Formats: sequence, structure tokens, C-alpha cells
Amino acid sequence: MSDIKYSSVVKLPQVGNSQFSASQARHNAFSGLMSPVLGFDHFRLTKDVFGAHKHMHMSAVSYVFEDSVAYHNQDSMGTDLTITPGSLLWTWAGSGVTHHEVPTVEGGEVHGLQLFLDIPHANRALPPKSIFIPKEKMPTVLNDGSSIKVAMGSAGDAVNMTATPEPVTLLDIRLNAEKSIDYLLPAGWNGTAYILSGTVTLDARHTLNKNEAISFGSADADKKIIFTASGDSHFLLISGPAI
Repeated sequence: MSDIKYSSVVKLPQVGNSQFSASQARHNAFSGLMSPVLGFDHFRLTKDVFGAHKHMHMSAVSYVFEDSVAYHNQDSMGTDLTITPGSLLWTWAGSGVTHHEVPTVEGGEVHGLQLFLDIPHANRALPPKSIFIPKEKMPTVLNDGSSIKVAMGSAGDAVNMTATPEPVTLLDIRLNAEKSIDYLLPAGWNGTAYILSGTVTLDARHTLNKNEAISFGSADADKKIIFTASGDSHFLLISGPAI
């Protein structure tokens, strides 16, 4: 039986200016343990800096934090909707799609996560599709000193019932100082943790601070991962089967 493997803790590089800034993670910095995640941008944006642009053979997931202004999305499939604070839009690009996302308030700041996901090779030529998951359909698990919002997928018995193209889980987690939670990573899955604020230790041996990330996986049995906060902390956990 193979035990779980961990990447190094990575301090994410910062890019941008007053109109767009981001902490950027890319898969090649995580020892091959980030798949199905190709990378992500934890970003702040105040105006349309990218224009309409095309994606293909992958997915782009826009998750908007609750302290953000709303984010308006239009695409070549005819999607025209507002990603409200706390909500998510999964643009499954497949054979190709052009989309355009802009703040709904001129000069207002969009605070979000742009998550790039790989898709199985056999499906890459299929037509694109989009899946909107409003905040109201994301279950939240509240325990003593912890809050786990299930933006996609599941956490224990808490299941987000919105079907997604691939079985990817995204958890938005708040953990009070000295509190712990655990997550059961399924066999064959990888996980990535990213710290938005505070300090979190994984399995009592890997400590991450703000804007740091780690990936883990490559085990052939389910593995319980334990997260412990040394101060009030806010972090994301992304997991899914390796592609």
C-alpha cells in the first residue's frame, strides 16, 4: 500500500497592479500532486482587464468570495448571468468557449478564485457547458470553532447536490485558533490546501501561512488529513481524482 505524498509548501508569487492583482499557483510547482488542478489565481480585480478570451480542453471555475462585488459573466454559449457574492460558475470549456467576466459595479472590487481544472482527454472535444452554483445551494457545516462551506462536492455527510462535470470538491473553511478538522481524501485523489489568512498545520508536520499552498495525494487507500489552526484561519481545500 502506498502512503500519501506531500509537495513542498509553496509561497505563491504575487502579480499585478491596482486594477488586477493575484497570488498564482501553477501545477508544476507541486511535485505532480496537484492534478486535476492545473492552477489557480486568488485575485482582486476592479475593472475589465482581460476582455473576452477563449478557453479550451479544460475548465475555468470562478468562485466569488462573500466580501466581493458581483461578477458578470457572458460567453459564446449564450450564458449571461451574475455570479453573486459567495457563488460559483464552472465553465467547462471542452472543445472551446469564449467568455467575458467583469465587475458589476464600476470601480468595485471583485475578490475571487479563478480555478483551472484539467478534464479527461477523451472528453476534450465535447461541446462546452456551464454550471452555476448559487451560494444558497452550498451547504455549510458548523461545529465548535469551525465552518465548512461546500462550494462543490462533499465534506463528510454534507453534499452539494449540484452535479458537476467532474467529481471535484471545493471547500471554503474557517477554523478558530487551536481547533482542528479532518477531511477523508479518497484513494486515488489529490488535494490542495491554500491559506487565505492565518496559520494552518496539516497532519502535525506541514505548516502553512497566508498565501501558501501545499498539494498531497498518490495514496491507494483513503487517507484522513487533519488540519489544525494556530490562529483564527481561513483556507480553501480543493480535491479530485488525478487525471
